[in-house]
Amino acid sequence: RMGTRGLPKKGGAGGKGVWGKMGDENNASAAKDDQDPNFDASDMGDKNIKLGAYIPELDLEEIDKYLRPLFLEYYENSELEECISAISKFNIGRENIGSVLVLAVSLALERTPATRELCSRLIAEMYARVIDPALMEDAFVVVLKQIPDLELDNPDAVENCGKFLARAIADDCFPPAFLKRLATYDLSRKSQKAVLAASSLLTMKFAMSKISNIWGLDGPQTVKYYSNKVWFILKEYMKSSELEEVKTSLRELDIPHFHHEVIYEAIVLAMEQRVSEFEKHAQTIIDLLQFLGKTSIVTDTQLKCGFKRVLDDLDELTVDIPNAVNLFCTFCDMCVSQSFMCMETYELLHPNRGRKRFVSEGDGGKIKATI
Repeated sequence: RMGTRGLPKKGGAGGKGVWGKMGDENNASAAKDDQDPNFDASDMGDKNIKLGAYIPELDLEEIDKYLRPLFLEYYENSELEECISAISKFNIGRENIGSVLVLAVSLALERTPATRELCSRLIAEMYARVIDPALMEDAFVVVLKQIPDLELDNPDAVENCGKFLARAIADDCFPPAFLKRLATYDLSRKSQKAVLAASSLLTMKFAMSKISNIWGLDGPQTVKYYSNKVWFILKEYMKSSELEEVKTSLRELDIPHFHHEVIYEAIVLAMEQRVSEFEKHAQTIIDLLQFLGKTSIVTDTQLKCGFKRVLDDLDELTVDIPNAVNLFCTFCDMCVSQSFMCMETYELLHPNRGRKRFVSEGDGGKIKATI
């Protein structure tokens, strides 16, 4: 039979068992069923999907390879922020966080006390920035468990690791209760000795002040550093009233040119107490200032400078201590009444402008002659 045939079905790619012409798979529509094995959410234009670079976790060998040079460079140039920034670029992973601390501590143990001070600052700075606070305790337990191995090359590893632990607690990397929790860990005898050493350091008088300087004063220190030291000394004194301890601590600090900070911080510390207890705390501070003056720890020049600094900062202090002016007035009145401050100094401190801050309220505007 004669007839005219039409065009082949599917352009010649039809017929049983045929999937189409070559190249048709490139034009296939995306599978829209999320149960389809070929389903790809990115083909559906999902704007919630974000693509980013994957940073693989470092293994132990890579931690040593990449972080050792960073720690060594930091111990040489003291550039803490630069070191933290470089470490933050690596993906360290939960399991190997402890190895990072072990590496930093082991390198510091082989060097000077100044390097150990840098290591303590590094540990404090890595807290929360590099090491998750929830992992910090477990990370330091790894350091403690490594003490027997560290001691092979560093005979003082037990004592120094105890100092690292005490300093980390003083820097608020761990709560003091961490020492009690360490009793639940399976630690060697040498590791337990390090924990005991840290506990002893934390229970001594003026502990926080001494621990903050546990590695000595090697290297340049900042004004903020010394201010913190002075503040710790004064806080401990307010609790214990141990005058000799303050004298010893200030001599160890060896900053006679900065003793005006002691006077300034002492007066402000008294003013920060509850108003109802101000006179009691003020008397405690006056006893201290008299003692420091009589023992020649603080010179008259430094005393006057400290008082003058408080006077100059009264407007700023009023922001946090609303009645700072009246409290300072009362404090100076107490100093004069106890012959600790002469009238000449009293009048020199008296402001010549604005409100007469040293005039007691309700006395008719007259300066009381109390000596």
